[in-house]
Amino acid sequence: MKTKIIGAVIVAGGLSSRMKDFKPLLKIDKKTMIETTASNFIKAGVGKIVVVTGHRSQDIENQLAGYNIKCIKNENYRTTHMFDSVCIGLKELGQDTDMVFVTPSDSPFVQQFTLKKMIDEVDLKNIKAAQPSYEGTDGHPVLLSAQGVKEVLGYNGVNGMQGALNNMAEGFLNIPFVDPGITLDADTPTDYFKLLEFGSNIHIPPTFLCLEMYEYFNVPQDVREHSVRVAMEAINICEILDKKGIRLNRRLVVSASLLHDIAKGHPRHSSLGAKWLLEMGYEEISTIVRNHANLEYISEIPTEMEVVYLADKMVKGTEVVSIKERFKEKEELYKNDKDILKNIERREACAMKLFNEVFSA
Repeated sequence: MKTKIIGAVIVAGGLSSRMKDFKPLLKIDKKTMIETTASNFIKAGVGKIVVVTGHRSQDIENQLAGYNIKCIKNENYRTTHMFDSVCIGLKELGQDTDMVFVTPSDSPFVQQFTLKKMIDEVDLKNIKAAQPSYEGTDGHPVLLSAQGVKEVLGYNGVNGMQGALNNMAEGFLNIPFVDPGITLDADTPTDYFKLLEFGSNIHIPPTFLCLEMYEYFNVPQDVREHSVRVAMEAINICEILDKKGIRLNRRLVVSASLLHDIAKGHPRHSSLGAKWLLEMGYEEISTIVRNHANLEYISEIPTEMEVVYLADKMVKGTEVVSIKERFKEKEELYKNDKDILKNIERREACAMKLFNEVFSA
């Protein structure tokens, strides 16, 4: 199968008049806004990126000098609209891309999961354009197929990019995600502050996002209830460890507990759930989820990973049970399969060792 060539047009030609500062060069941690936005596309496998500049064009070019990115200036940026800059970027990319993302420069926190899912949807469903949404609000980036690019370039510009998308009718798809980054931007100083706050907490989803993921991934009700009970037990374990001088990240523990069975019901659910969460930007949680069913090793001092593993092995359904009771059913089921039984017994021994370490006086 031919590898798809993906491009991106990042529009950075405006005056940032409402911000009272220049949005593309505002800092997000150690990088500028536009670097963070561009790097996100590069990470997703976007091979050709065009940045359309205008105001302070040379400053942007200097900032992006170390990247494989082409900058082109909208010479009429003061008297034209964002849609005009989009068209300049699309023309610059030419016809050798299969799909093109289109976004403003101040959209740095869209998940890899979102970008990859959009590519898959446009490819598999043979549509002209896709736009992501979060909680019913449309956001960025838009993804255009080659045909979508042609139609945007042929559009009259009324109501800008949104007008062009609306004009596509049957060829347009809105895709909902559990990704707040879709709707975040930096049009005003308070928007920028919200971006900074979001970025500082981006690696651990709050409880409300975990619950939204249940809906998005169609997690069965019994799995949700089990996961909530595991989270409660994990907090209890953290309390005990805290009294022993072992202080863990409880936010990480709770979120990982709530999400440990996010892919339950799918083959290799630990690996699949970990993959989803890694693409959503939750690397630490992904690692815990990948190992929650079968720890390869136990840390000398318990970490968040061991806590979630133990809590899961202490809860059967929604009931707290003994470690032996938790494994009894599986041992009976596989008693005639020596290899599987050996692995079950190893996991039980691992859980028992952790239990004794945590609950010993």
